Amino acid sequence: MHVRKVLRFAGFLAAMILATYGAAAAEGALGIKVTDDWILSMCTQCHANRYGIVSRISFLRKSPEGWEETLWRHKRIHGLSASRERKEALLLYLSDRHGLAPAEVAPFAYTLEKRDTREKVEGQAIVDTCVRCHSYAKSALQRRTPEEWDKLANMHSGVLPWWLYQLQDVLDWDETLAASVKELAKRFPLETPEWKQWIAARPQVEAGKWVVAGYQAGKGAYTGEIEMKRTGSAAFSYSGSVEFEDNEKRSIQGKATLYGGYAWRAEGTLAGKPIREVFHVSADGSTFTGSRFEDPHFELRGVETRTFAGASPRILSVVPKALPAGTKGATLTVAGTGLGKELSFGDGVAVKKVISASPTKVVVSVDVDAKAAPGPRKAKAGGAEGPGKLFSVYSRVDYIKVAPSPAMSRTGGVGLTVKQLVQFDAMAYSSGTDGVAGNDDDIEIGRVAASWKIEELMNAPDDDDIDFVGTIDRNGLFTPAADGPNPKRRLQNNNVGDVWVAATYAPSGKGSELHARGYLLATIPLMVQRPVQ
Repeated sequence: MHVRKVLRFAGFLAAMILATYGAAAAEGALGIKVTDDWILSMCTQCHANRYGIVSRISFLRKSPEGWEETLWRHKRIHGLSASRERKEALLLYLSDRHGLAPAEVAPFAYTLEKRDTREKVEGQAIVDTCVRCHSYAKSALQRRTPEEWDKLANMHSGVLPWWLYQLQDVLDWDETLAASVKELAKRFPLETPEWKQWIAARPQVEAGKWVVAGYQAGKGAYTGEIEMKRTGSAAFSYSGSVEFEDNEKRSIQGKATLYGGYAWRAEGTLAGKPIREVFHVSADGSTFTGSRFEDPHFELRGVETRTFAGASPRILSVVPKALPAGTKGATLTVAGTGLGKELSFGDGVAVKKVISASPTKVVVSVDVDAKAAPGPRKAKAGGAEGPGKLFSVYSRVDYIKVAPSPAMSRTGGVGLTVKQLVQFDAMAYSSGTDGVAGNDDDIEIGRVAASWKIEELMNAPDDDDIDFVGTIDRNGLFTPAADGPNPKRRLQNNNVGDVWVAATYAPSGKGSELHARGYLLATIPLMVQRPVQ
């Protein structure tokens, strides 16, 4: 009896190995060869290995966060045990050899930066099968062979058996799933021209001085400089400072890892407060774009660009970005690379004095003629130029908008849940040359100081959301209420609801106040923080 059981188990094991090897062989030569010794020794205890072509692993590519989720799942379900150092080494290797190219990440970088975005998804089958539970970007930040996309669908059915019940309103389930898998395989194949080009010639990210230009809600535009030092093959340290348009300076420093040659992930401090950074390197290695946010409040962020000071001459920003006609003695700060002292901002804007100048930052005093034509200007600083709409002249403030809108906050503060705040800005606009608001020629003037309040969304007798969802301060920062049933609320409801966030601004020289409002959904806590949300 014992021998019979052993033989039966051996047959079962042989069948499983054959099935796995067969699957690997069926994938063909598209697989990426694995060369990491730890993966070849540990992972191949479950994943078949044929001359370095390892089942599953060789046939997919992901972002660093995507691979981190894979390790999470293997720890949770399969009992994977790896030290912090081993985990980091795996993420570095997988991001380098089985990662993504910058061009593949760029359209979906918002989810890695945890930015709320209204996604555009083409293909109803993908909406029906994928986007109901997670972002489209979560799927789009992977590259797989057709067989691997099919296995991913099968994995969902096995690990998440309630998946089918959540989608029970999809009548033609088999056809819809097949169409979704086919579409994903077509859009996001394992081999792409972008990936081939990237792995053939990855640029070197230079140490040295980098120029910073960004915008932070609640504070406005800022510029600065950091000094980067390479501390390892993929490790950096940096320090420097940024200056906001209200002249407040803040020191910044941190340590970063560059995964796959493009994914900058850092932890540090800004004015002594903890921050995290998620940046994406350009194809030529000269520019970072992404977000720097307060930890653990990823929603309080600076969206910025960092450019190597030795890059080609370029203007990154002009602060402030707009001035009214008739202005005298205004200070403009120009940040960029290879800047010269000869500045120009178009007809009607006269540079009266150069206050300070360096190749990365020039500060000047300007006068704007009272008859200067409104509209965007081409900014120049020696041989450096900026893209359109970096700087504009306007005649008056015609209207304001509340940004962001729509917006979403989350309750929290109980256990490990963290409240998700919203920093609102009142953005001023001029109607442009045609005097009609809402056209393409409108001029964005920038952030203005407004007064704030929250208002009921509906004038219904039982609408009491403004009494419970939270508060907004004088700078437009909305803080949601605590989580949990509230005994003071009807039926002891939670502190959730939806409201208007209203801003009022009185521009100088205008006879009446300007009003705007944005929509805010105050909703439940985010219980699980995933690397790819």
